[in-house]
Amino acid sequence: MKIEDYQWQSDFAIEHQALGEIRGEKKALLNVLKARGIVMSADLRKRISECTDLDQLEHWVQCAATADKIGELFD
Repeated sequence: MKIEDYQWQSDFAIEHQALGEIRGEKKALLNVLKARGIVMSADLRKRISECTDLDQLEHWVQCAATADKIGELFD
């Protein structure tokens, strides 16, 4: 059985799984922006670091893949 196929049972495990996914998306987003040479302000970096909405983070990662400037991420 693969770990991604495992159905977490406890609230503790479910919460920590979600937190791990959120951390991973934040890291992916910052890495994509860095690799693309997109510079951001401290305020926007804070906005990303404080976001806890997994769907929003996933959307930003997808947008970052094609954005030419940071403003396109938050339009």
